[in-house]
Amino acid sequence: MLVESEPDALDDRMALSAAGQRISQLITPGLLTFDDACRPVPDLAESFVWPDERTVEFRLRPNLRFHDGSSLTAGDVKATFESVLDPRLGSPRRRSYDRIVQVEAVDERTVRFHLDRPFRPLLSELAMGILPRAQALSGAEVRAPVGAGPFRLSAPPERDVVQLVPFMGFHRDVPRVRALTVRVVRDETARVLALLDGQADLLIGALSPAILPAVRNHPGLSVVTAPGTGLAYLVPNVRGGPTADPRVRRALCHAIDRTSIVQNKLAGLARPATGLLPATHWAYAAAPPCDYDPVLAERLLDEAGYARRGPDGMRLHLTLKTSTDRLRRTLALVVQAELRAVGVSLEVQPLEFGVFFRDVRRGNFELAQLKWASVIEPDLMRAAFASDQIPEEANGFTGFNRGAFRDGPLDALLERASEVDPAERAALYAQAQVREAEVLPILPLWHEDVVSVVSSRVRGYVPSTHGFFRPLEAIQEVSP
Repeated sequence: MLVESEPDALDDRMALSAAGQRISQLITPGLLTFDDACRPVPDLAESFVWPDERTVEFRLRPNLRFHDGSSLTAGDVKATFESVLDPRLGSPRRRSYDRIVQVEAVDERTVRFHLDRPFRPLLSELAMGILPRAQALSGAEVRAPVGAGPFRLSAPPERDVVQLVPFMGFHRDVPRVRALTVRVVRDETARVLALLDGQADLLIGALSPAILPAVRNHPGLSVVTAPGTGLAYLVPNVRGGPTADPRVRRALCHAIDRTSIVQNKLAGLARPATGLLPATHWAYAAAPPCDYDPVLAERLLDEAGYARRGPDGMRLHLTLKTSTDRLRRTLALVVQAELRAVGVSLEVQPLEFGVFFRDVRRGNFELAQLKWASVIEPDLMRAAFASDQIPEEANGFTGFNRGAFRDGPLDALLERASEVDPAERAALYAQAQVREAEVLPILPLWHEDVVSVVSSRVRGYVPSTHGFFRPLEAIQEVSP
């Protein structure tokens, strides 16, 4: 399997990159995972319940084994999460577990998480991979983790290669392949050539639509797609300037023809978005769409005081920062042309990703083009839009509300939604989505499909809507 970037870690406690988290899922699964509708489902656990609003209890499957043959018990679960809470480890995920006041191993198969207040989104963080107690309490990142997943490491990981083999003691059906090598190939052309030449068997994502015809025409390859849960969007900086005016944000939103871009630039492999959540999500609710309407866009700009001026008829000048990724640059140029049609001059600034991301985190932008790889827990709305999630020096610029948006009614809705049961959460998130469509903290663009390329040597692969690698546990190697 080819991936476009190296995993930052295989220890799930330390992994932040998509590659790191997705590969670690194959080695060290968690108590639960998520189905295609983003609902939590048991994984190493066989069940979970909320005995009260501040306690969640998991019952482990019987006879779970780690790759070294040792038993996986509640003590290992307790040690794994306590290690993340220990500041000496330095886990970048530590803040996600701030609500946990105690992890209790009730017996060999039962573990309870006690919280300082009701917080239902915690379930999304309890998907973190479980390590043996000794590895978890080593006090440092584990380079070669031992897990209970469908694959185990067959050799120490190298910078650009992770070598895996099926784990014969896996609690479900064992993958029917001799080995799985995950290789990093950073250049898209090189990845495609490796597939065409038979040097690789699988690619999940990391492929632009322009390349697909060459792959589809190859007799030994097939393209498999699934509706994705990720979101491509523009974030306006509302700290000041034109984008602080909601009329300008709405005008920009109505000036972009999402349907045309999806069909002509994304080969139909996306769906126009109305907000953060895709329509397949359990908490999705229909909100007023920001339909393509250039006449309305021009009227809103007039109302905001930006009339057409000068010989070129431009109303205002904005700058859009994006990464140097070829597809993202192309999409930015299409947006540039569409905004120009309503009198907005847009300067596109492609930046090396590290520079781009630093500028976004520190608020050094007017508009930025971003993408959530997958949207699973709806509490992401609170992380992305709440007033207390603005990146600043005090929080190490770690907040996700990168446009510095503030809205008291939305804050209250999202805070309440994190505390109540799923039925109430869905109703509150429905209200939140309507509010977001009104005030536009971001300009939602589209939900891109998960696109996979599979060789004829692989059978049984069904893609995850989240881009997860776990479906690889069901694949079968076909002899040439």
